[in-house]
Parts: sequence; structure tokens; C-alpha cells
Amino acid sequence: MIRELVLVGGVIYIVIALVQWFENQTVQGEALVFAGILVVLSLAHYASDEERLKRLEMAGLWLMIALFAGYAIAKAGGIL
Repeated sequence: MIRELVLVGGVIYIVIALVQWFENQTVQGEALVFAGILVVLSLAHYASDEERLKRLEMAGLWLMIALFAGYAIAKAGGIL
């Protein structure tokens, strides 16, 4: 059931990204990248091997932590 809920949530956010793409021409690139990332993340839960799924989830978690830390460092350093 969790896989289906993740997929449904991903589809909802993809629809929101596409609506933003059509309504606001300045965010077309970001909306397209965001929708692509959501497709990959939503379908990652359909990995056939549970060990592979665990590795994907852990890689995603550490990527999010690294991105958050990088953003905080860039913001504190005055780059953003």
C-alpha cells in the first residue's frame, strides 16, 4: 500500500509541476526537471529486490542531506 501511496503522491506533484510549467513560462526548466525527478523517485519503490530498494532509499536520503548542507553553507557564505 505504501508503494501505491508514494506513486499517487508523485503523480499529484507531477501534475502540479506541469500546471506551473504551462501557467508560468519562466519556470519551465525547473518544472520539467522536478517532474523528471519525481517520476524516478516514484518508480524507485517498484524495485524488484528489497536490498536494491534499501540502497536507493539510503542514497536518496544522503543526497537530500548533502543538498541541505550545501544550501546552508552557500547561504551562510553569502553565495545565495
